[in-house]
Amino acid sequence: MRVAVIGLGWVAREVWLPRLVKHPDFDVVAVVEPRPEAAERAAALMGGARVYGGYEELGPREADLVFVLTPNHTHGALAGHFLRQGLAVFLEKPTGTDFGHLRLLEDAARDGGGRLLLSTAARHRADVGELARLVADGALGTPRHAELSWVRSRGIPGSDWFARRETAGGGVLVDLGWHVIDVLHHLWGASGVRHATALASSDFLTRAGWGADWHTGTAGLQNADVEDQLTALVATERYGMHLRFAWASHEAVDRTRLVLHGTAGTAELTTTFGFSPRRVSEPTLTLRQEGGERRVPLPPAGVGDEYDQQLDALAGELARPDATDRALREAREALAVVEACYRATSARWTAPETNS
Repeated sequence: MRVAVIGLGWVAREVWLPRLVKHPDFDVVAVVEPRPEAAERAAALMGGARVYGGYEELGPREADLVFVLTPNHTHGALAGHFLRQGLAVFLEKPTGTDFGHLRLLEDAARDGGGRLLLSTAARHRADVGELARLVADGALGTPRHAELSWVRSRGIPGSDWFARRETAGGGVLVDLGWHVIDVLHHLWGASGVRHATALASSDFLTRAGWGADWHTGTAGLQNADVEDQLTALVATERYGMHLRFAWASHEAVDRTRLVLHGTAGTAELTTTFGFSPRRVSEPTLTLRQEGGERRVPLPPAGVGDEYDQQLDALAGELARPDATDRALREAREALAVVEACYRATSARWTAPETNS
């Protein structure tokens, strides 16, 4: 499958591009990047791949699949452009920073016939897969309450646009929270939001030494207006959520924790999502039922294996006739939780556009 990559930021250079180059199902034929120095590095890495400075230069017959890996605020316009050309588009999260972006994507896919796929790598983690088996086997019973957290010790992203709501759409909730909320919806199904209460803060953004040392770059902190920590309680139609996300904290390691409480049992997964070198020493999954508990064995897995697993599954996902409808539905469901939390943090905050 011929692939074009749009954007050569960190997630492209460190996550997707090296895997696409090695994967037997994909042939990277073109990259788009306006920065000359990044384009030069790409040309050296890709060999014969064509390098363009603007996305309009990529012809509709040059690729079968386009990876859009650009800053958040550009996702709607760029993905919409290629969907209107009838191309398949793989879109890095978040799908859109407001519901207007999602409507743009829906219209573009309908008018051009392109197919949309979303980055959902966390679903493909081996430890999440074992948690999914417990849910599918009925070990937890009816969903009641989920405790979800991803707390980094030191991990503020290094790209300038991450620190501004105008370009990122939000802070840690959009960056880390989207992944975890998507996993919950994958495990339990989405549920309509009834009410949310939330508290956001930015205690580490302007302090030196709290950046993600694996995420190169220097954040533009002088214009930062996003949160680096967020805690929320969300009541939905079927279950409750307790959320905590932090780019930086006083913890020694980066820890991702998913605790699912049901009528028949509680499952607790403690692990580390992402690429941070400060990881829990050993991921664990525990099932508790009727006062007893047992450890569920987890298969061995390397850092980033989930991205390889999603690429392995990509052809099958593309073949689904409902791929675009499914992607847009899941994006709306995740964005509904994100927006509800942001609305709850301040009476002064309003989303650029809502579905109300």
